[in-house]
Amino acid sequence: MNERRELEGILAGEEYTAYRKGPGFSLWDWLLEGLGRLLKYIFPGLTPGKGTISVFAILIVLALVGFIVWIGWLLLNRRSRTGRLRSGDWLEPGEDSRSWHYYAELGDRHGAEEDWRDGIRAVFLALLFYLEEQGALRVELWKTNREYLDELSESGSSHMPALKEAMELFERIWYGKLEGSQELFESMRNLLTEVTGEGGPR
Repeated sequence: MNERRELEGILAGEEYTAYRKGPGFSLWDWLLEGLGRLLKYIFPGLTPGKGTISVFAILIVLALVGFIVWIGWLLLNRRSRTGRLRSGDWLEPGEDSRSWHYYAELGDRHGAEEDWRDGIRAVFLALLFYLEEQGALRVELWKTNREYLDELSESGSSHMPALKEAMELFERIWYGKLEGSQELFESMRNLLTEVTGEGGPR
């Protein structure tokens, strides 16, 4: 029994267990090794020291982190601009909130102030709510413009071309980089007039 314990003690010694302990994987060491090989491949005559390689590795990691943060910012910014409009952007408290006349008047007020971007949005909403009043579609916060077109198509409405043109104009200004102008505002207003036959108050 004593001999067995002695043998177990010997085998448990560092000189016998070292070979059984494989080196743990180090991402940093792997990065340094790969970067060293890359530098030697690009600059065959260069023999960079470990410190130089470490500096390069740190710069690469910082650049990668910065790139990821930048991409994340772009995605969040794009989502905030192209996501569904907030309820405050679509509806107002009270019965007038679903009245196309209300949004037509709101568009005229924005137009008088030369706030073309918000004016175009308001007239576009007036067009949607007019079509809702006619029973051609139902305005909901969760619906996309494509769903409105599908709904209008299913209702058999003849206003599909006008709504599609209005949507394209609205999306280019509200979500894209097209600047609003009096000419574009009048184009949206004319589409509303074409659909309603009157275009609402002026």
